[in-house]
Amino acid sequence: MQEIRIIVSGVVQGVGFRAIVKRHALLHNIQGFVRNLPDGRVEICAQGKGEQIQQFVHTVQSMPGAAKISNIETKYQPMREVYHTFVVR
Repeated sequence: MQEIRIIVSGVVQGVGFRAIVKRHALLHNIQGFVRNLPDGRVEICAQGKGEQIQQFVHTVQSMPGAAKISNIETKYQPMREVYHTFVVR
């Protein structure tokens, strides 16, 4: 299992972005969370197997919907907590 932190910038709040992220996380068998940040960005913490994580990140980069993504930062990090599902916070 691996964990990646994804920070998404652009028009990503108030457009259903978190719900779409959750739907795709469940399709890719990803655990973790997605939440809005106070500065208008969205944070995603995703846990899964290597190939699942790569596919999920690719999906986020080409995310459909009303969101207008201007930048995505990704950083693999040690797992601090084990998640058993994917939730919107």
